[in-house]
Amino acid sequence: MKKLLSVVLLFSVFCTFGTFAQRTYPVDYFRPPLDIPMYLSGTFGELRSNHFHAGIDIKTQGVEGLKVYAAAGGYVSRVKVGLGGYGNALYITHPNGYVTVYGHLQKFNKVITAYVRKYQYKRKSFAVDLYPEKGVLKVHKGDVIALSGNTGGSLGPHLHFEIREAANQHPLNPLLFKSLKISDNKSPVIAELAVYPMGDSSCVNNLNDTTFFKITASKNDFLLQGDSIINVSGKVSFGLRAYDRMNKTRNKNGIFREQLIIDSVLVFDIRLNELSFYTSRYINSLIDYRYFQKKKRRLIRTELDTNNRLAIYSTIKENGIFTFTDTTMHHVRYVVADAYGNTSRFDFKLKGYQPDTIIRKKHRFPKGDSLVQISFSKNTEITIDSLGVSIPANALYRSQILNFGQSPGNSKTFSDIFTVGNRFVPLQKYCAISMPLNQTIPDSLTSKLYVAKLNQDGSADFAGGNYNDGIMVFKSRSLGKYTVMADTTPPVIRPLNVSDDKKVTNQKSLKFKITDKPTGIKKYAAFLNDKWILMVYNPKKSLITYHFDWLLKKGNNHFKLYVFDHCDNEAIYEVNIIY
Repeated sequence: MKKLLSVVLLFSVFCTFGTFAQRTYPVDYFRPPLDIPMYLSGTFGELRSNHFHAGIDIKTQGVEGLKVYAAAGGYVSRVKVGLGGYGNALYITHPNGYVTVYGHLQKFNKVITAYVRKYQYKRKSFAVDLYPEKGVLKVHKGDVIALSGNTGGSLGPHLHFEIREAANQHPLNPLLFKSLKISDNKSPVIAELAVYPMGDSSCVNNLNDTTFFKITASKNDFLLQGDSIINVSGKVSFGLRAYDRMNKTRNKNGIFREQLIIDSVLVFDIRLNELSFYTSRYINSLIDYRYFQKKKRRLIRTELDTNNRLAIYSTIKENGIFTFTDTTMHHVRYVVADAYGNTSRFDFKLKGYQPDTIIRKKHRFPKGDSLVQISFSKNTEITIDSLGVSIPANALYRSQILNFGQSPGNSKTFSDIFTVGNRFVPLQKYCAISMPLNQTIPDSLTSKLYVAKLNQDGSADFAGGNYNDGIMVFKSRSLGKYTVMADTTPPVIRPLNVSDDKKVTNQKSLKFKITDKPTGIKKYAAFLNDKWILMVYNPKKSLITYHFDWLLKKGNNHFKLYVFDHCDNEAIYEVNIIY
C-alpha cells in the first residue's frame, strides 16, 4: 500500500467471510410474478430496521387485487397467514433447487384458500403456519396462485417476492436472475460521508469526534462539497450513506455493492447477493447505529466489530480501521453499484498531519449512573441496588462500557425508572431484566402490571413482563429506560355494520373496529351459535371481519366476540342477527 500507512503493514489482515465465487443463475426459468411492468419500491439487501430486506418489493400500481402468478412449476411447500411480517404468504418449492416466496397477499386462490380454511377451523386460529406435503398443492408456471395485497407489515399495496436456495433457505438477490426484467439505467446516489476517529489520539480536522461531510453530485461522480481536503491523524474508519434510483420511480432503494479504495488499494468490499436469516440482525453492527437512532438515516461503516458475523464482506483490511501518521496526501475513492452494473464514484482527498491541539468532545454518562465494563464474549450478571440484568455472551457486538441507573417514577408508575444501558447501543440477543416495584400492590392488580419502555418524546411502549413476588421480570433486545405501569382498561369493540336483531341478508360480512391502549390487542375469539368462527384481523386498520360461511344459518343467530389485551383485560360484544 503505497502511501496509505506510515506504520508499515507487516501483514495484511485480509478477511474473506463469504463465498463470492462466480455463481451461474438460471436464465428464463422464472417468469415475473405479475403481468405488469416491474417497478420496485424496495430492493434486495436494503437496510431495514434490525434486518436486511430479503427480497424485492414490486409496485402494484397503488392497488390491491392484481393476479399473482407462480414464477415456475413446483409445489406449495409453505402457507403462512400472519398479522405481521409477510401477512398472507406463499412458498413454492421448485425442482431446480430454489424456492420462491410471495408476500403481503390479499387472498390465495380457491384451492389454497380451502386448504388454509380447513386448518384455521381445525386449530381455531386465524394465524396459521402450514407445510403441505409435496403432492398436495401442485402448481405450474404461470398459474394464478393469489391476488396481491397489503397484509402483514406492509406499508402500502405491493408484492414482496423472494428467491431462496431450498437447501439452506438463504435468500438470493432476485435481480441477478436476468429473466426478471426491470428497466434500470440509473446510477446510485452517494449522499453522506462520515469519518470516525478511532481512539483518543486520533482526530479529523482537529476534532476527536465523528465528523460528517456533505457530498455534491457531478454527473455519475460525487465530490465533497467545496472539494475540500480532510485532515486526519491517527486511526480512522469511514461510513457512507448511499441509495439507488431506478427508472420511473422516486423510491430510494438499497445498493448492491460498495467498495473503498485508498491509494489504489481495495480495502473494503461488500456485496449483497446472498443473505442468511440467522445473521440478518447483525445489520446493526454494519450501520452507524447511534446515527440511525438520532437521524433515522443509515450509513454503512467500514469498521468491523469483533462480534459481526455477516458474510457480505469479500474484502476488508485492517478490520476497516486505517492509520495515517504521515504528512502526505492520500487519494480515496468509493465505488457504489446496483445489481445491474450501474456505478457511481466518490473521490476525495485525505491529508495526514500532526495536529498542534486536539479538540475533544466529552461524552458524559448521566450523573450518578453506575458504569460497568462488559466483555462481549462472556455471560455477564449485573446487580446494582435492586436492578438485575443478565447479558448473554455475544449479545453485544463489541466489548464496551454500559451505564445503569435509577430515578424516581411518577404518579403513573409502580416502580422507579431504571436505566439499562442507552438506546444508542444495539443488542443481538435478548437480555433478562428484573425490576422491583416501589410500592405494595393488591393481588387484584398484579395481573395488570406491565413493563413500559420510555421513549425520548415522553411516550411509552409495551415491553411485556411477568410479576413475581414484588418484581417484574422481562426480556428485551433494546437498551434504554424502563418502568412498570398498569393497564386496567379493557379493549374497545365498535360494530360497523351490525346492531341487535338486524337483518343481514343483504350483507356478506360483519365488521368491527377493535382498539386498545396502552398494551394493545393480544387475542380474540368469536362464536356464532356457540360455535367458533373465523375472524380475519387487519391490525393496521384495527378491523376484524367475519365473512359469512356455512355456519350462518337461516333465521336467528347469536354472535359473540371476545377481545383481550396484553394485560388480559376483556371486552365482550354480543348481538342477535337475522339471516
